[in-house]
Amino acid sequence: MHSGAPSVGALLRRPAVIVRHEGMVSLRDAGFADVLPAHLGVFQHPGPDGQRPGVLAQRTRASKQAMNHLLHQLEAGDYIVRESHPDDRRTRVVRLTQRGWEAADVISQAMERLEKEWSAALGEQVYADLAVLLERLSHVLDQPTNQR
Repeated sequence: MHSGAPSVGALLRRPAVIVRHEGMVSLRDAGFADVLPAHLGVFQHPGPDGQRPGVLAQRTRASKQAMNHLLHQLEAGDYIVRESHPDDRRTRVVRLTQRGWEAADVISQAMERLEKEWSAALGEQVYADLAVLLERLSHVLDQPTNQR
């Protein structure tokens, strides 16, 4: 049934596009012109530092091969290094370099600016309620498909 109102998916799409755009503009303005839009998935909260490439792939819904390609690009740009996991030498983890931390900070500052703007527009309580609901949805989305 089509009521004329946009779906929640459609309503989420525009803020996501704005978040991506603001992140990219902020990175370019700060001198990180080699970061591509596809790389933003690697930097998404809580960030890649200490994570296994497979976890990053799962978080972004990318194949392991696609994630490894992105990580290779970020490694070539001196944003990350991949090193052995301290508990299992067969497993690799991603570590942000100084340049990577600086880029992550630029993204974080851009997101803080957007959040302040949106909170002011919606009102603090409504925005806080929205954040709680989106976090709850995020936890649902983190569960394997067969457990939802």
